[in-house]
Amino acid sequence: MELLAGFKTTGGIEATLVTSRSGVHLTSLVPARSNSDILAAMSSALHSAADIISSQVNQGTPNRVVTECEHCKLIMTKAGEKALFIVLQSGNANLGPLFIKMDTTASKIEELLGDFHQ
Repeated sequence: MELLAGFKTTGGIEATLVTSRSGVHLTSLVPARSNSDILAAMSSALHSAADIISSQVNQGTPNRVVTECEHCKLIMTKAGEKALFIVLQSGNANLGPLFIKMDTTASKIEELLGDFHQ
């Protein structure tokens, strides 16, 4: 939670989640109007669909999936082989620095989950 809270201080971040690759909600900081279990499950399904699509075109596995909505962006990135790190970003922030910060945070999540499951 401390890691997610620190990340959420980045400008325009409305929500952060960590899910298992199978869609099980592990932890999150989301607005009260959002259902974190549904966000976790559907984000995992979307990432799995991207895995299938990329395998069909023989281009490797997706490291990040971005869904651009009318008022926000939903960004999913791998946090190792066990989890996904999901961010809901509002506004028109530059995604380059956000991607770098997400990758750093995803690596920390991977380390934490590795320690947890040993």
